[in-house]
Amino acid sequence: MEINPRSPVPKHQQLREILLELIATELEPDTPIASERELGERYSLSRMTVRQAVNQLVADGRLYRVRGRGTFVAKPKMDLQVRLASYTEDMTRRGMVPASRTLAFERIEASPSLARQLEIQPGDGVVRLVRLRYADSIPMAVERTHLPEKRVPGLLALGSPKSLYHTLAEHYGLTLTWGEQVIEASNPDTEDAALLEIPLIGVVLQMTRRSYSDDLLVEYASSAYRADRYQLWVPLERPAQPITNPRAAPNPLEAHR
Repeated sequence: MEINPRSPVPKHQQLREILLELIATELEPDTPIASERELGERYSLSRMTVRQAVNQLVADGRLYRVRGRGTFVAKPKMDLQVRLASYTEDMTRRGMVPASRTLAFERIEASPSLARQLEIQPGDGVVRLVRLRYADSIPMAVERTHLPEKRVPGLLALGSPKSLYHTLAEHYGLTLTWGEQVIEASNPDTEDAALLEIPLIGVVLQMTRRSYSDDLLVEYASSAYRADRYQLWVPLERPAQPITNPRAAPNPLEAHR
């Protein structure tokens, strides 16, 4: 591929497409690309034009810079689908080997804020499970899961579950059928940065989720996923009817009072 000076497509966009093609067909993750000077000489472009193309690819997560060493091909991101599935199921579906390290599995008393999330009373018993999640031996996420103790009596005696959702279904008849999730980008705290092996100035996807078995609230979870390894994938379709929270559906009789 070459730069076409008569094309209506800006030169930096043409160079971006050339580099994307090289990333897709020739360059392996963590291998360096040519320097800005070399790219400028190879394609007869100014240093500013080359830098604009490279900056776009860095912003897109296709390249990354190491100070004093150069610019390298980034590992491909995995799509993080917004779906109610266990981490083990999700990684297996991707053809990766999932693993977990349990950091905490204990009973705690619900704080006022946690009680609000779980719809229980402050001081009620809560089972807390904290796990560091891996895919192909790479740390991917820190998950902190909370379950009302009254929903899962005896769970601690079973030991740390390999798959929490499987244990909930098999031992308690709780199959999670729907949920609500909030996702935002932020910097990791000191603990999560160390566990995920990323710098404090790195970015994580912070997710909070409440999961239900029909109308029964079962789980409140907060997770930090490495943003350098994940991207969101959300299927969109036109709803057949207005979207409402099934737990908050209005009572038609109330409208006439």
